[in-house]
Amino acid sequence: MMLSEKRVLMRKYLSALPAILVLSCFTPILSEAEGFVSTNVPLGHWSYDAVDKLIGQGLIDGSMMTTRPVSRFEMARHIAEADEKFQRLNSSNEIIAGILERLKKEFEPELATIGAVDDKPILDFVKPIEDPYLKYVYAKSTPDIENIRGDQFDKGSNARVGFATRGQLFDIVGFYLHPEYPSSSAGTSPEAKQIYSSDNTSSEDTGVKLIEGYGKLMLGKFEVEVGKDSMWWGPGYHGSMLMSNNAEPFTMIKLSTPTPVLLPWIFQGLGPFKIVWFLTQLEEDRPIPRPNLTGVRINFKPHPAVELGLSRVMLFGGEGRPKYSFGDYFKAFSGRNESLAGNKDNDQLGGFDASVLLPVDWLMPAKSVKLYTDWAGEDEAGGLPSKWGRLYGIKFFDIFKTGKTDLDIEYANNDVPGWPNVFYTHGIYTAGYTYDGRVIGHFMGTDSEDLFFRLTHYLNKDVILGLQYDAEKGNLSSSPQPTIDRIQSDITLFAPKGWQLNAGYRYELARNSLPNNHIVPNNHIVFMQLTYDF
Repeated sequence: MMLSEKRVLMRKYLSALPAILVLSCFTPILSEAEGFVSTNVPLGHWSYDAVDKLIGQGLIDGSMMTTRPVSRFEMARHIAEADEKFQRLNSSNEIIAGILERLKKEFEPELATIGAVDDKPILDFVKPIEDPYLKYVYAKSTPDIENIRGDQFDKGSNARVGFATRGQLFDIVGFYLHPEYPSSSAGTSPEAKQIYSSDNTSSEDTGVKLIEGYGKLMLGKFEVEVGKDSMWWGPGYHGSMLMSNNAEPFTMIKLSTPTPVLLPWIFQGLGPFKIVWFLTQLEEDRPIPRPNLTGVRINFKPHPAVELGLSRVMLFGGEGRPKYSFGDYFKAFSGRNESLAGNKDNDQLGGFDASVLLPVDWLMPAKSVKLYTDWAGEDEAGGLPSKWGRLYGIKFFDIFKTGKTDLDIEYANNDVPGWPNVFYTHGIYTAGYTYDGRVIGHFMGTDSEDLFFRLTHYLNKDVILGLQYDAEKGNLSSSPQPTIDRIQSDITLFAPKGWQLNAGYRYELARNSLPNNHIVPNNHIVFMQLTYDF
């Protein structure tokens, strides 16, 4: 296919996103739990990795996990499918059996509601305390840790104490609250004040922080969520080109199909769809205060082994900028004209992602291989994304076919030859594609590349070891090119009586720092979290 043909095809797909959103209102839903609201499984919860391992075993054909977070009902749907297939295969793999038993215990109420286990559904409830935890982080120098909802730590010892509260009422209303109390032994260092613009977790603020908190309302096939929550768009494990949890969760309104839907007519051949749209307002402390950020994503599954996604985001408005009418919004968001009349310029990013799961046990000593990619581009006036950033990945599931070992390799690059520092930046919205100083997309920032390896090994069904390496390089179009190498080892232990321990050590080596980057030549980070599930 010629480049011009690809551009025309991409223009058609991205401009069709609003129409698909409307069309889905009149389509059948796939879930057996239609009409039942469900809170989200927070990003970083252990169940995401557990379900991903079941997907790699070929136990879940209906998985759609590239738009996250997923609801607890949606997670239960995946678990039910995996458990049914595992029982049918009569497998004796103790690792996979242990993972399934842990998941079934965690999501037992949701599994009962969809009829996957013989138990009484619990549809109206309030759980005042869920998963209380104590987190501790020690860093030799002020750390900058990626993909943890914008959390910031001081030099020295840092502690966090938190828990969740959730509930569901009348089958259609749900809520979730995640408060946390931060503490630091070092006080807020001058180094930290220079790096960070947000006081979200600064130790000079000793009050309780609301990390996530939202309410949900089920309206037919759609779910309306209002409040503070994180999102992740795309198949990447260590980064996402458009939407990740590297920044603080947005306070937003979100409309989504929490369970896949089938579109009518000829579109049924595209398989099940999931759709999400959101609108938020960013922080005041930036060159253009309080701009609006909106986005829409659809992902669909035309084949059990293939998942595809299309996404678009737009930064517009803000104090001192022209106001958008309802018509202006849809005209701009459709991609027909990025720079509207009346100087209503906006900043847009759009892209696509794809993943395919291939059984390879006949070819190599592994159960399956997942190939994935994530592309995003800065839009030009008139339509199509250009100046592409891209991410490639490959994940080997079940190396040696024991159910114990997985390997993920991921590479991202958003250097655009001839256009230095163009990605995640804008001439008018000079704070760029950031929220409280942190990149909303891939944590590496503009004009950068990142190479990531992670090996995960189950010693047994309750003990998981991890070893990872990350090499990040910035300022690729010029010099010097700052680099940072991160080496990490970690352990997860599921102990008896509901206790869970996550602990690890990270060493960071930085070189060729740019002026005012404040990159520490080397850093030692120790982290630990103890969680109680009851």
